[in-house]
Amino acid sequence: MRILFVTTSYPPDSVGGVELHVEGLTRAMTAAGHACHVFARAGSAEVPHLQLLHDQVGGVPVTRMGNTFEDATTFQRLYAHEGIADVFAAELKRIAPDVVHVHHLTCLSVECLERVRAAGIPLVMTLHDFWMGCPRGQRITAGLDLCPEIRIDKCVPCLRELWPHVLGRGRAEHAPPEERDAGDRALIEEYHGAIRQALGAVDQLVTPSDFMRRMFEGYGLEPGSVQVVENGLPVARWRQALAEVDRDGARRDPGSPLRVGFIGSVLPSKGVHLPLEAFRLLGDPSGLRLDVYGEVLPFHHDRTYGDRLEQLRRGHEASITLHGVYRNEDLPRLLAGLDVVVVPSLWYEAYGLTIREAWLAGAVVVTADHGAMAEAVEDGVTGLLFEAGDARSLAACLRRLLDDPALRERLAGRTEWVRDEEAAASELLGVYDRLLGRPGPGREPGGSSPGA
Repeated sequence: MRILFVTTSYPPDSVGGVELHVEGLTRAMTAAGHACHVFARAGSAEVPHLQLLHDQVGGVPVTRMGNTFEDATTFQRLYAHEGIADVFAAELKRIAPDVVHVHHLTCLSVECLERVRAAGIPLVMTLHDFWMGCPRGQRITAGLDLCPEIRIDKCVPCLRELWPHVLGRGRAEHAPPEERDAGDRALIEEYHGAIRQALGAVDQLVTPSDFMRRMFEGYGLEPGSVQVVENGLPVARWRQALAEVDRDGARRDPGSPLRVGFIGSVLPSKGVHLPLEAFRLLGDPSGLRLDVYGEVLPFHHDRTYGDRLEQLRRGHEASITLHGVYRNEDLPRLLAGLDVVVVPSLWYEAYGLTIREAWLAGAVVVTADHGAMAEAVEDGVTGLLFEAGDARSLAACLRRLLDDPALRERLAGRTEWVRDEEAAASELLGVYDRLLGRPGPGREPGGSSPGA
């Protein structure tokens, strides 16, 4: 089978959760004898607008397309760009895949979905976040206000703040406020209509969690139209990396203070301030240490978060360390040095990659009780849940773990809690076979696949 994966970025340009997931699928499916190709936006501004760069990653052909946004002069062109779709359609014809699997379209164009449909090629799309329906991707405003439902009156000021050059005054500088408001509302309603229409062009929508399935059904998708396929991780590679950590003697020392950690992008929406606030509430006990690994990134127009974290750390420098950026290849070693991993996201995580990585490393997971995080962790069985956004609730969980070594031992992660990427790839291959009308294991042509 020839499979084309479409995503916003791909290693080595970026090594985020979606990129690593797609790379893992190409690795597992290639090993199973299938031919994989990747189409992604080029991560370098040196690739001219709408020009292509061809390379290979791990033996998989990758087409990268430049998008400098130099012609993104209207709101519509930020999500539906005909020129990008034309370039993609030409590559689609050249590659001639049996099936197309889209993972993310930010910095690309939702019109790519219709081009696949027009070519008569079976189309699968995994909804890894809320970008299809929320241009910010996570249903949270710059002021950290969650959006459990889509409301146009809330979208207007939020998207004006995100793209002031194509909405509000940027779109109609001299128009009266009420005219600008009506115009922006119309544009955003048109956007939601276009997104729902684009989703309707997909043969099979997939999400990595039941939480995401419910959220998209709430957005208007037909119940039962979205299939949950949990992502997988390279479990064997993790075991090998952790074995090397053990040989190097870099594992956590059972006799040392309890090591609590956060690892990932350091953003306000990730709630990184919460473990620091929890440590302050605990009075900086001598038996605890907090390590924060990750680069402090700008959150829209806010570049002050790093300074705010340093202020929270003040007076607790001996027990709280902000390590900064880390390399992805160092992740097993860093996690192996932690007893507890805190995943305190304020926004709705769609899957919870860090939770699984912490389990692979044998750490205890403490996470917020909403989104797919609450779906992944069974409180008191595979980790602890605290009230989202509440530092006191988090502090109470950390106190329990500090005072109860038996609880820590019982909640320590294990590899059997984590799905392997080969299992995820196998389930997706079953989806592709069904769309192509091919019989799969235990299934006749035309029959339904599990979870469909």
